[in-house]
Order: sequence, then C-alpha cells, then structure tokens
Amino acid sequence: MVDITEIYVHWYAGRSKSALAASLRVDHKTVRKYLAPAEASGIAGEALPSRSFRHRRRRTCSR
Repeated sequence: MVDITEIYVHWYAGRSKSALAASLRVDHKTVRKYLAPAEASGIAGEALPSRSFRHRRRRTCSR
C-alpha cells in the first residue's frame, strides 16, 4: 500500500502521472483518483525551485 502523501510529493515535484504510477508501483487509476480533487480545486503539480536557487537564496538571506 502506498502512502497518499507520496503521490502528492512526486506530483508536486513535476512528475507525470504515468511516471508517478510506475515509480510508486500503483495503478494509474489510483493516481488519478487521488489527484482529481486537487486538480479540480485548482492545485497544479509544479516543479520546486532548483537546488542552486534554494542554495543562493539561503546564502544571501543569512548575511
């Protein structure tokens, strides 16, 4: 059994539904089932800032 949170984490990281289903070893229908409410409410999966961006931001804010 897969933790539903993992579906959202992978989806928000920008992975496609089919790639997500394959990597978590769940059926693509299961992925659609859990992502449908989020998509219906306007939440979209999107990539997080790159590591280099986060590193620069942390470095400049700590001064």
